[in-house]
Amino acid sequence: MKRRAAILQAARTVFASQGYAETVVEDIAAQAGIGKGTLYLYFPSKEQIYFAALLDDARRLDKETREAMSSAATWREAVGAYVMVRLRYLAEHGDFLRIFLTELCSMCMLGRPLNGELFRLVEDGEAQLAQVFAAAVARGEIRPVDPELAAMTVSDLTRGLMERRLREWGRSFDPHDAEFALDLLYRGLKQ
Repeated sequence: MKRRAAILQAARTVFASQGYAETVVEDIAAQAGIGKGTLYLYFPSKEQIYFAALLDDARRLDKETREAMSSAATWREAVGAYVMVRLRYLAEHGDFLRIFLTELCSMCMLGRPLNGELFRLVEDGEAQLAQVFAAAVARGEIRPVDPELAAMTVSDLTRGLMERRLREWGRSFDPHDAEFALDLLYRGLKQ
């Protein structure tokens, strides 16, 4: 299990710095400090290494987000948890962020579907947000909005804040950016 984790960490580093197309399996093996043959005992292809590295972090991010949202007492806390957990996680795991955004962009540009489980994790996160919005609308806590559209908007807003961090190399995560965005959202949803 330790070797698999080391391979995935090496893969994140190499894919994030070189991109998928420029990466060769030998680069990942060298970064992990193992031979190419040993790497192939764990992963039969570069594509499988790529998606394993991507999904490993995506699963952890999903778990942390769900836990934070489910412990929230109000809809505001739940939405804030979704945004803040994701931004903090991605600030701490910049290599994952680069790979994740690359996969999303290539999916859109090439017109190919997102990896099945990754797509499900993104969809499930948005569905959980939609439930939060639907419940808040039903209780009269926010104005009537389409819960799915509101969830997609928050997801896109969060992704936009992440992308800004990547474009502004050297700029660290600033919780005030997220707080400002959440305040705009909360004001827009007021009754």
